[in-house]
Amino acid sequence: MGLNELQLAYALFRITLGVNILGHGLVRLVYFGVGGLEPWVSEQAALFDGHLLPMWLVHGFLYVLPFIEVVLGVLTTLGLFTIPALVAGTVMMFVLVFGNLTRQAWGTVGNNMHYVLYYCLLIAAIRYNCMALDSRSKP
Repeated sequence: MGLNELQLAYALFRITLGVNILGHGLVRLVYFGVGGLEPWVSEQAALFDGHLLPMWLVHGFLYVLPFIEVVLGVLTTLGLFTIPALVAGTVMMFVLVFGNLTRQAWGTVGNNMHYVLYYCLLIAAIRYNCMALDSRSKP
C-alpha cells in the first residue's frame, strides 16, 4: 500500500525537524568537541548574566542541551518513540522559551515558538505518522 499525500508530508516534516534538532546538538558537540562545550556554554551563558535565572542553572542546562538535542533529533528522525520524543521536544522548547523570556529576547522567543508549533502540529497529526520505526510494529 502506498503513502497518501498527508502521510508523505508528515514523514518529510518529521524527518526534517528531527535532522534540524539533531544538527543543533551535533554541531555543538562536534564543533566545540576540540575545546569541549565550554566555549559555547560561556558564550550563551553570558547572554543571561544579570538577568533573573541563576547562572548555575543556566550553565547546567547549557551543558546538557546538546545531548538532549542529539537524542531527540535521532528519535524524531527515525520515528522511534515518536510521541514521547515530540512531547519531550516541546518541553525542551518550553524551557528555551522560558529562559529567553527572562532576558527579554523577544526575537529568539518568537523563533522558539515556531519550533513549538512544529512539535504541536506533529503531535496533532500523529495519525499520519509513517516511514517510522514506530509504524513497523503496527499491524
